Amino acid sequence: MSSTRRQAVQSLAAMGLAAGSQQAATPEIPRRPLGKTGLEVSVLGLGGARIGNMDDGKTAKEVVRRCYDMGINYFDCASAGAYGLSQSRYGAALKGLRDKVVYATKTRHRSMTQAQLDLDQSLSNLGTDYLDLYQIHNVINDEDIEFIFGPKGVMEMVEKARKAGKVRHVGFTGHTVPGILNKMIARYPFATVLMPLSAVDGSNAQKSFEKETLPLARSKNLGVIAMKVLSAGQTLQKKAATLEECLRYVWSLPVSTAIMGMDQVPFVEANVALARTAKPMTAMEMDSLRRRIAGMEYAGLEPWKESRYDVPDGLVYRAD
Repeated sequence: MSSTRRQAVQSLAAMGLAAGSQQAATPEIPRRPLGKTGLEVSVLGLGGARIGNMDDGKTAKEVVRRCYDMGINYFDCASAGAYGLSQSRYGAALKGLRDKVVYATKTRHRSMTQAQLDLDQSLSNLGTDYLDLYQIHNVINDEDIEFIFGPKGVMEMVEKARKAGKVRHVGFTGHTVPGILNKMIARYPFATVLMPLSAVDGSNAQKSFEKETLPLARSKNLGVIAMKVLSAGQTLQKKAATLEECLRYVWSLPVSTAIMGMDQVPFVEANVALARTAKPMTAMEMDSLRRRIAGMEYAGLEPWKESRYDVPDGLVYRAD
């Protein structure tokens, strides 16, 4: 955790601790519909990468359980790399609570065969026989879309898994080009889309998911999941906005949930405290924040919008 983020957490941790000691008197984390799925999800969700990257598995599971105990029910993960370890840690920390949580996982694979192995691994790691949300991860260009929907592509496997009851809902994710996400929305009746949404994205005049993809997603009643809310910490590091401003901005958008990487209990408590009490920004407040950020250099704040940003999170596997 950067020093700037640590300071933000420390300044808010007392709020979370106070909330934890007076749970009967404090509001719950708000929940919102996950689009047309029929699921209700906490406006704050846990991202899996940091959980998988933690050296101490016991502490990682304690963080996961603290998230649940404080009202978070949306748990994001995937099968590759650190995400795969996060799945195992979720499964252990949340054992016996399957019907009370929403498991959302992802696959980077584009072939039916490899994606099936991914799915089987995810089910095993999480200790479940079904997934609430299965997402095609990081769709980057037209060629990628053709692989996804092509013969023996990942969507063939997903459709079979959905009909077999192993996957309840299907979504997709993207970091790079809003127009590509729009093409995915037009191609298939997806239930959700996971994309970068933040005050930084909203202020970007050249490439903004908020401006280009969010309206279409909402018109189709997709559940919208926000990621990169802090621009991988760069928003705080460069003092572009505070933690509270970043979260309030995203929660003021028509999103279902915002996933955050949280690898320390104080960070969980600080974010939960904000989720419980944050008031929506007015249109004027949102515009003021966008204008404050608009003059900054976006390359450092949003590197995933560059086509060359393909390692490690953009890594895509296609060949059988």
